[in-house]
Amino acid sequence: MIFAPPSSVDQVTLLADWTRLNRPDDLPLAEEALRRMHDELPGASHEAVRFLHSMGYRAEELPPELRPWFWDSVTQALALRGGAKCMWAAPRAHASARGAEADHGLPVDPEHHASHTLFAARHGALPAKEMRAFQEWLTDTLPPERAYPALLGLVTARAAGGGAPAAGTHSLLARSAEAAGVGEEEQSRALAEVLAASRGTAVPPALFKGAAKVFAGNPPPEEYLAAFWELFPPGHWAKNDGGPWLRMLDASRAADAVVRGDLTPEGGVSGWLQRFSRLHKFAGSGQGIAAQRMPTELYGLLPRLAPRLRAENRPIDTWSSETNHVGIDAALLAACLAEDVPVRIPPRGMPFSFLEGPHLRHLFAHPVLGPRAELQVSRYHHDPQRVVRNAIGLFPDVPEVVPLVRSRAGRLMAEIGGAGLPRAADGLRTLDSLLDRAAITALEGVEEDLAAVDPVGPLLRALRCGLPEELGWPAFDAAVAELGGPEAVLRVCPSWPVLTLVGRDRAIAVDHTGRVDELGLPVEGETPVVRYLDGRFLVASQGGGPRSAHWSDRPGEAFVPDRDWDWATVSWAEESSTFSMSEWTGYRILPDPPRCRNSGQMTDGTTVWFSEEHPNIRGWHAWTGDGLEEARSLPDFFSGGPGKGLRWEHGLLSLVRLPEGVDSPLGHADGLSGFRVAIATDRPGHYSDDYVIEGADGRRTRHHRLIVMGDPCAILRFPGTDVDLVVTGGREGTRREELCCYSADDDTLQWEVLTAPAPLREWSKGGLPFYPPVGFWHFLELRDPASSRVLREADAGQARALLDAHLADGDEGVLRTLDEHLPGVGHGPTREGVVRRVAETVGLLRRREALVERVRADRAAPQSP
Repeated sequence: MIFAPPSSVDQVTLLADWTRLNRPDDLPLAEEALRRMHDELPGASHEAVRFLHSMGYRAEELPPELRPWFWDSVTQALALRGGAKCMWAAPRAHASARGAEADHGLPVDPEHHASHTLFAARHGALPAKEMRAFQEWLTDTLPPERAYPALLGLVTARAAGGGAPAAGTHSLLARSAEAAGVGEEEQSRALAEVLAASRGTAVPPALFKGAAKVFAGNPPPEEYLAAFWELFPPGHWAKNDGGPWLRMLDASRAADAVVRGDLTPEGGVSGWLQRFSRLHKFAGSGQGIAAQRMPTELYGLLPRLAPRLRAENRPIDTWSSETNHVGIDAALLAACLAEDVPVRIPPRGMPFSFLEGPHLRHLFAHPVLGPRAELQVSRYHHDPQRVVRNAIGLFPDVPEVVPLVRSRAGRLMAEIGGAGLPRAADGLRTLDSLLDRAAITALEGVEEDLAAVDPVGPLLRALRCGLPEELGWPAFDAAVAELGGPEAVLRVCPSWPVLTLVGRDRAIAVDHTGRVDELGLPVEGETPVVRYLDGRFLVASQGGGPRSAHWSDRPGEAFVPDRDWDWATVSWAEESSTFSMSEWTGYRILPDPPRCRNSGQMTDGTTVWFSEEHPNIRGWHAWTGDGLEEARSLPDFFSGGPGKGLRWEHGLLSLVRLPEGVDSPLGHADGLSGFRVAIATDRPGHYSDDYVIEGADGRRTRHHRLIVMGDPCAILRFPGTDVDLVVTGGREGTRREELCCYSADDDTLQWEVLTAPAPLREWSKGGLPFYPPVGFWHFLELRDPASSRVLREADAGQARALLDAHLADGDEGVLRTLDEHLPGVGHGPTREGVVRRVAETVGLLRRREALVERVRADRAAPQSP
């Protein structure tokens, strides 16, 4: 008995229709069950499990003979309603119907069973495990000549309904076809029909493999070939590498049709290749995904498709995927370059994966990509025994890497001879690592080139561009000296524009005018937080937060700050330099409100803004006096936005109104000083960022930051020069302990200074000048302008004389030569800075000489077999 399949949910009356004809006495029960099913059906879109449980209770209320028909009605309703949860529930309802038939030994109506199963298949509600059961039922119920078309219709319908064909579909069809006496040519056509209908489903690799065997002997009709090219798996990544699919395309002659130009995939050949690489770049692995190589079959197909790819001239990108992860597939990129297939140049800094395969020479020969690949290989490749340390040793059969390594060695030598001293030292260490036995053998004469490098260049650059010892804030310097030097400063507590330095027995508050006040402290016990506020000091003992506090004008009235009643005093009484942006920068203008305890602060002189307390700061909120405004906002200084391709790096934005008469080396306009810091939305790589930094007075620069470098926050124009230095946090672990200054011209590190007091230093090395937080660099000035003017005019001969003097007589020789050749440099700290830079240059020279000797010895040593 066949009942017309419904086309909408309100037409689902199967249970009532069957009951009316076969068990009229039970019709009221059937109609009531259907009514309740329709009433509860909308809830299935939200709670499918609960809906199925409820339907199970309804089924139990019916006679056993009605239950399969009830569950088939539920299946139809769920399939027609659609939606993810309903389509999850529909196959389970279908299985419940078959289970009811089996549990109660009920007869199966052949016509209805075939019709309903076909309906479920068309709507994607037929479970995969039902396919074999249905095939067995067909074999047992229908004669072979009827069973085969019924099975084919079901398989095709299920594929068209979004259900992935079973891995053994080709075998099911073959057995049924043989029983029906159908020939191999028809079997090939039938299988092609099923595959063509499977677009958008996850076709199993086993089915592709089986189809390839069938099509190899009996090619499918050409009308199905276009559909074969669209069998991309659903979702954001594949479950395999796509190789079986490509083998099927080749065996079916679908690949030949595209190569000849008789067929064009949707989106063109370039679009197809792009989509294939994006979907197959990652595969499921455990609870996540993992990068995978492109299949070997793709590299066999690519040369055949290359003429069409070149003709379309639509560059392929070899790094993007359908997931949130990216990574350059170097093997695919090299294969495209080998065939002159147009490719997009990956963003700078993005790492290569799968640097392998027969086409790597084309990658290394590329003028842009070759140097990037060589840099990655030589920088990150580490042989367990440190025998191979660069691209020459790793790829001995790729001669194109030799000029790349030579070129980079040349750039490193240029840094050693002309960059800032810290960068020159880094360059020498990198060159030492680069020059292994393979590189030395390939780079004839490299030791002579290195021996000719003159380290006077970095020394001269340091003298001309400015030393950190030349700058100072007189009141800060005097307070540090009075407390006993940098190591005796135990806390630095800002309350802009005042900075309080805390030592063992006293605290000294200073600002741009000089010393503001001082306070004696008991020597015993832990060093308290001392902050100068409204003409008096707040003194607070610490221990996981302020335990007790008192005001300096009321020393006998100690109290415990209460966050609920006096959050402002609690905020001032705390010090959290490691986490608080305002504490680190020095811009603590107001106490932090409870919801912004570790935020940054900025002001235009009228309104104060607080950044959001979040690791990824995304906005600022104005303080109205009564509280924070809910809406995010920024001062007018930031109007106009960051610019195309950029976004604000909110945690690094700054603005402050300077005290009257301050001429800041950080620049200012109309009394305001600050920086707009924007970051490129298209990152150059996982381990680097590009920034644009612009000051209130218009000074502007771009800055490329590697992950080991601190975040940029300002541009310092060294007084008396036109040299702009990008101020950043410290390198690696010292980010909140030091500040670095990089040349705005070439991002080379010029110098570093300490800013964290001694107890807060965990990673910083000794010997660096001690500076205030960057927010107080507005008050820096030349300590001795006369000495600085002399250094700005230093020449190479004078720098060499200083170097020779240190080699001969050490520090004392440098001081004597300084008096002879640069007699105007009389300021003590500046002279110490010169001596320090000369000593660093001597160290650079000696390490260079040691490297030259090692290279010569390695070249002279016999080659190991």
